[in-house]
Amino acid sequence: MNTTLAQEVSDLRPELHRFCTRMTGNPCDGEDVVQDTLAAALERLPELRDAGALRSWLFRIAHNRCIDLLRGRARLDPLDPLEDDDRPAEDLAVADELDDRRRAAHALTHLALRLPPRERACVVLKDVLDHSLEDTAAITGSSVGAVKAALHRGRDKLEAAARAPAPSRPLAADQRAVVERYLAAFNRRDWDGVRALLSAEARLEVVDRGVDRSTGPVTGGSYFVNYGRLAWRWRLALAWVDGVECVVHFREHAGAWVPHTVVQLAVVGDRIATIRDYVHVDYLLRHATVVAPDG
Repeated sequence: MNTTLAQEVSDLRPELHRFCTRMTGNPCDGEDVVQDTLAAALERLPELRDAGALRSWLFRIAHNRCIDLLRGRARLDPLDPLEDDDRPAEDLAVADELDDRRRAAHALTHLALRLPPRERACVVLKDVLDHSLEDTAAITGSSVGAVKAALHRGRDKLEAAARAPAPSRPLAADQRAVVERYLAAFNRRDWDGVRALLSAEARLEVVDRGVDRSTGPVTGGSYFVNYGRLAWRWRLALAWVDGVECVVHFREHAGAWVPHTVVQLAVVGDRIATIRDYVHVDYLLRHATVVAPDG
């Protein structure tokens, strides 16, 4: 990949993440899809005949990866809204542009997750990321008429969803107790205390902005040493990210604690079995709604 193309991909990455996050409902899942997308794009780069089509090409790959993930979820959760309504576009009218922008504010939140994937993709691509109708159709493998129909349905559902109570996904009480002990030890820099809460086979994955990821057993002390060397003041705390309770890495900025990224912890029994730390992905929470523990 030449330097110019690599820079274009880097510039597009936060926007790709924003799309994938709104499709999957989770900034960490969104970043995982982005990394899968870039890995696939690197392998398929000879297919890109026109460098000017890079944006739509990457979004098409990301869209397909998101749909694959959502289909996998639907097999596990029959309530997941996978099916789309395929009513013909000719029977529907599209709202004016001012209404589009007003509804886009709703699409920036977890409300878009209540839409089936096609409507979700069309609303996020057109109303949030400002893709054209033609680009949206190309990315979703559809027609302009079908995109207009999906937008109409999606916008109507968002209006109704905005009036409904927001769903939330708290940690189970037993998991929260383990996580809180881990966070207390981590924030004290009590690394021996942290290790005591890890399972014997605990695995660590530090997700970087590159395609490659650092993963392996939590051995030695480099992970903890590197945290001690961060150039900013930090603390980990449970917080709500788009309605999901998870561990958020906060960093101090101008005297305030600002959400920086997420650390995913998998709990098995009374031990931490897996750590996935997104500390190097600085855009992870850029468009997320984060409610800190102190409100």
